Amino acid sequence: MNPDQTMKPMADSKAAAHERYHAAMVEVKCRLRAANRVLGAKKPRTLTDGTDNEFLWLQVRKVVELVAFAGISSDEARYAALRAEAKDNPDYTRDWKVGDILKRLAKITPHFLPIAIGNVQVVSEGRWHFDAGQEKQTLERFVEIYERAGEHLHVPNPFGEASLARHQELLATSRVQLVDDVEYLTNVLWTHAKVGLEFDPQTSEPREAANPISAWLVRLGKPDNDDVNVLLAEGVDHREQTPGASTEEPANDA
Repeated sequence: MNPDQTMKPMADSKAAAHERYHAAMVEVKCRLRAANRVLGAKKPRTLTDGTDNEFLWLQVRKVVELVAFAGISSDEARYAALRAEAKDNPDYTRDWKVGDILKRLAKITPHFLPIAIGNVQVVSEGRWHFDAGQEKQTLERFVEIYERAGEHLHVPNPFGEASLARHQELLATSRVQLVDDVEYLTNVLWTHAKVGLEFDPQTSEPREAANPISAWLVRLGKPDNDDVNVLLAEGVDHREQTPGASTEEPANDA
């Protein structure tokens, strides 16, 4: 990518759900690529280790933000129904606290986070088997990474000894922790699946269990470009399926 090229904007709010997710993953890829390049540099890219680390923590925080907002896309109607129950501020389009968004998503679907996947094996026409990825995605880890990044990006209170001591502790461990957190996010997100559940706004309750209705299989691909591939798979009712018919209908979205 041209170093003078600006970050691509996210998809329009009226775009299809998978298009919004795709746009978010393109930005995730750009930020993870930038982070990994800085981590792999022999000399500080900003001339000092401290500002390099601050740049890295910003990328980490934004990656988690992108994952949270993109996570709504696959279950938007379900999430909107949950938020509509709130007495104060029931409008989900005004949500911005990432920790709260992730915790709310966890209430309505067990697949609220991207699912890291490994090797893909074709079982038969229209059927695939996915090995588990090398990392396990968890709410606790994503929230922990997000909050830690925020702590690193704040200036300490110069009048408090505890604040200054904590700041020095963060500085001393910053790069080691960054290596671990960036590696974790990269391993979870580089090849993953995002699953959406069935939901009828007229008859369904947002917290009730439901069958998966869609899966977006995402490959961020080669790190030297902005290409992100999304394979769309839709669930098919087995009771209505003729013998030998595919249970998934894939479509490519570059």
